[in-house]
Amino acid sequence: MPIKIVFLDCDGTLTRVKSSWEYLHRRLNLWEGLAEEYERLYLDGKIDYYEFCKRDAQLWAGIPVKEIMRIIEEIPLMPGAKEMVMAFKEMGLVTAIISTGLSLLVNRVKDLLGIDYAESNELLSFDGALTGEIRIKVEQNKKDKVVKKMLNELALRKEEALAVGDGIGDLSMFESVGVSIGFNPDKTVLKSVKYPIFGETLEDVIPIVKRYV
Repeated sequence: MPIKIVFLDCDGTLTRVKSSWEYLHRRLNLWEGLAEEYERLYLDGKIDYYEFCKRDAQLWAGIPVKEIMRIIEEIPLMPGAKEMVMAFKEMGLVTAIISTGLSLLVNRVKDLLGIDYAESNELLSFDGALTGEIRIKVEQNKKDKVVKKMLNELALRKEEALAVGDGIGDLSMFESVGVSIGFNPDKTVLKSVKYPIFGETLEDVIPIVKRYV
């Protein structure tokens, strides 16, 4: 069955930065002793994902959105990202970003690349500044929920979907599609992807996708 839609991770896949959350914290000097500690508590199972994100977002309360965007705009696209998405368009494929990253970055990448759909986590703002609140739309390790919902809305089957990602957060997404591609995948997901690709450019993904169109 031909592929009709491609789901894409953002952080570490479409961009060169593995975590937009951590990148922002480091640039704002909020990582060491603060956000770093929240991450440790989450990984140790002492706080849940919502509490983890809530604490992170609270560190940014009062910061102007313009300042956040200036930092976000520093994050470079992965080499070959534009060429890959252009190739998908030429193949007639629908494209969607599913990310636990920040919507300020994800929506920017969506616009830069001409992606059709995007779902991510939204920092709330009021009067031009962040409120310290966040709207969670994509939970850690639960990208499958978003994938299944989108497939249902577009009347597509699992076998008509392909996913490109790189880490443990993409595992449920990989399991929810017919074909999975790991771009420089972490060891944690290496055995879970049909096609692991190790390289410098996302253009290496194109020949594999062509096999399924």
